[in-house]
Amino acid sequence: MADNIAVVGNPDFIGYFRALGCEIFKAAGGELSKDDFDEVMGGRFKMVLVTEEVYGRYRDFIRDRSQRTFPVITVIPEIRGVKWVDGEPVPGGMAFQELREAVIKAVGQDISGADD
Repeated sequence: MADNIAVVGNPDFIGYFRALGCEIFKAAGGELSKDDFDEVMGGRFKMVLVTEEVYGRYRDFIRDRSQRTFPVITVIPEIRGVKWVDGEPVPGGMAFQELREAVIKAVGQDISGADD
């Protein structure tokens, strides 16, 4: 199963996914080489996990692709720049917002509790 999953992002962050059997693609500064980009989006993978930095660079393309069945493209939060309160990360950032918007679209209301 993990051989159908690609992870794209900062090499320091995504290296751990290799241990899970995922194929990783290094994106320095959030940018992929054309060959890597074509390989990731070419249909070989069923799921593509991208860091917030990569998502920020390719947002329009990813949103367009997410209307298709495969690959499923998901934004994963990065630990860099996360705010911590009482020893726990505070929800926020691009990954949280994208998930929140998807839930609102599916359910019809915000059930995240982020505004509580």
